[in-house]
Amino acid sequence: MKVLSYGGWRVVTVGILAGWASIGVAQEQDEETSPPASHPIELKADSCMEEGNWTTQAMRECAAQAHKDWEDEIERLTTTLERVLGSEAREALVAAQEAWQVSRDADYDFIAAYYAELSQAELGSGTLWPLAEQMHRNAVLQDRANQLQRYLDALEELEAPAEPSPELPPE
Repeated sequence: MKVLSYGGWRVVTVGILAGWASIGVAQEQDEETSPPASHPIELKADSCMEEGNWTTQAMRECAAQAHKDWEDEIERLTTTLERVLGSEAREALVAAQEAWQVSRDADYDFIAAYYAELSQAELGSGTLWPLAEQMHRNAVLQDRANQLQRYLDALEELEAPAEPSPELPPE
């Protein structure tokens, strides 16, 4: 494996940022067809950032609050699932949650190391790196919350009474 020199990392980082920029352009083009943020936490974070006039400090505070909100949401969903599951599934959920927490921490370590390397490349002032790092941490939590919500949704579908089929009028 070839290790890149400092200058090589700068090239790689510039390439990564250029890739993000092109993704952003593609996302702007797709915004007309893609749904807006739909989870209340996403909506709250978006609103918070707008209220802060999209300043770096305000966005960092909003992202930090969203992180806490996602943690609370995961706790709420886990507690709800624990209440409705049978003992065997509940035990499996507890084990899965413990394993996920280990995975989450490993993801956080990777995210921190990733942004440390980007910061070392000294591209610009670097004031947005902490925000980007926080947003990636938030995405880890959002993914878990979405997964837990899908489990709950599936249980609700199973428990919902089947809708009676409409009766046909006599012929």
